[in-house]
Amino acid sequence: MKQFITSIVILTLAMPVFSWNNHAGITYLILKDHWKNQQTPKVKVESLKSFLSKEKSSIQDTLTISEEWSLKQLPHLTKTADSLKFSKTTKDADLVISFYKALRVNPNHKAALYIQSVPKRTGNKLPLAELTTLKEKGKLVNETFLALQEGQMIGADEVLISATDEPDYDLDLYLFEDNGSEVGKVYGFGNQPFGNPAVEFSSQAPFHMGFYYEPGLIFALAGFLKKTYPEYRIHQFTELSNLAFRTGHPYWGYRFAGWALHYIQDLTQPYHSSVLPRVSAAKQIGVQLVSFVGYQSPKEDMIRFVSGRHTLIEEYQYYLIRNLIETKNWNHSVASSITEFSNHNSTKWQGIDFLRENVCKEAYNAGEPTDEQLENLEIPKYETLYEPTHPIHTILGSLLHNTSKHTRAYLDALKTN
Repeated sequence: MKQFITSIVILTLAMPVFSWNNHAGITYLILKDHWKNQQTPKVKVESLKSFLSKEKSSIQDTLTISEEWSLKQLPHLTKTADSLKFSKTTKDADLVISFYKALRVNPNHKAALYIQSVPKRTGNKLPLAELTTLKEKGKLVNETFLALQEGQMIGADEVLISATDEPDYDLDLYLFEDNGSEVGKVYGFGNQPFGNPAVEFSSQAPFHMGFYYEPGLIFALAGFLKKTYPEYRIHQFTELSNLAFRTGHPYWGYRFAGWALHYIQDLTQPYHSSVLPRVSAAKQIGVQLVSFVGYQSPKEDMIRFVSGRHTLIEEYQYYLIRNLIETKNWNHSVASSITEFSNHNSTKWQGIDFLRENVCKEAYNAGEPTDEQLENLEIPKYETLYEPTHPIHTILGSLLHNTSKHTRAYLDALKTN
C-alpha cells in the first residue's frame, strides 16, 4: 500500500499544471460584446495600498467571513494563524504585505497598476520585473503590459481582462512547507499535496486544480488529491470584490473579480478537474503494480500520453486566441463559440456553494470525450495553426464555450453597487 501511494505521488509530480495559457485573450473575446447594450463602465485606477488604507476596518471582517465558509467547505483547510490576520491598527507602511499574509498568498506579489494590452497597442510599457517575481517568465515575454497612473480612468473591461491572468504571475507560489519559503512554514497548508514542490510554477498547482469526482478507490488510496484550494481563492476574492464595490472602490471591485475568475476559468479545463481522463482506477492501479516488478514503460506511456494531450490543447489554445485577436477573425468557429450566446445556452451563477456541481462536474465529464478526440487527432504536439475546419477547433470551441458561459454568469451576478 505504501508503495502504491508513493507511486501515485510520483505520477502526480509528472502532471502538467498549466491551465488556459491565455486567460486575458479568452476574457477579451468574452467581454468584446458583454456590455453591448450599455456603455462599458469606467473606473478610477487606485493603488492597493490606498484601498486597504481606506477600508482597514472592513478587510478582516470580510476575510473572516470567507474563512468561515472555506473551513466548512474544505475539511483539509487549516485556520489562519492569529499572527497573520489583518488588523485595522496595521501601519500604512505594512498594509500590503499584511494583507497578503492574511490572504495566505505570496507576500512578494506586486499588484502593479497596469493593463495587459489585448490587442497590442502603444503606451508606457511596464517591465516584467515590476509585474511578477517568476524566474521563468514563459509566454509572458510575448505580451505587452502598459503602466497606469493612480487616478487615471480606465475601462472595467480592461481591468478584468488583465486581472484574469494575474494569479498565474506568482500569487500562489511557494506557499507550502516543502517549498523552501518562510511563509510556507507559517501559512499552515502543510507539505505540497501534489505537483512538484521543487518546480517554481508547479508549486501553485493545488490552488488551480480541483479533483472532486475521481473514483472512490483513488481517493481512498490517494486522499491527498482532495487537498485543493481553488474554492478558497474564489470565495476570498469574491468577498473582497463585493466589499470594494460596496465601499466605492470599483477598480478593485473588478480587479478582485478578475482574480476570482481566473480560478473559475481554470476549473473549466477538463485536465484541471480530472487527474487522468480515460484512465480507470483499475488501470492506474495496474500500471503501478507492474512498475513494482520492474516494468516501467506502461506507467511512463500513460503519463506521457495524457500529459501530451493536456499540453497540446493549452499550447494550441494560446496561439490560436492570439491569432484570432490579431487578425480580428471573429467568424472563426472558436471565436464564435466564445462570443455568441443566447438565452437557451447561457446559465446563471448559483454561487460558490454550487461550483463543484455546475462548473467542475461539467469539466470532469468532458474529460473522457475530450481526451479521446485529442488522441484520435494523432497530433503529438503543437506545431502550427490548422485550417478553420480542422476538428481540433470543434474540441477547443466546446471547452471554451463552457469557459465563456461560466465567466459571463459570474460577471452578471457581480454586486457592482
